[in-house]
Amino acid sequence: MVMLNQLTSGTFARIVKIENEPLLRKKLQLKGIVEGSFIRVISCYGTIIFEIDKRIFSIGYSIAKKIRVIELL
Repeated sequence: MVMLNQLTSGTFARIVKIENEPLLRKKLQLKGIVEGSFIRVISCYGTIIFEIDKRIFSIGYSIAKKIRVIELL
């Protein structure tokens, strides 16, 4: 398992855990970013841009390092 900010562009992954910060977890859940979601990283330069279910999201590096993922092959 790695953190979301450690992935490279074009990588597929699954969100395993969002670190224990209730406000951050709630904010991400409202946008549809939840544990168990499959993601595809589009860009990882500066902000992290990724896709979940044909929706594109961008989050900052500091938030991305609080999301634990499993890289898929």
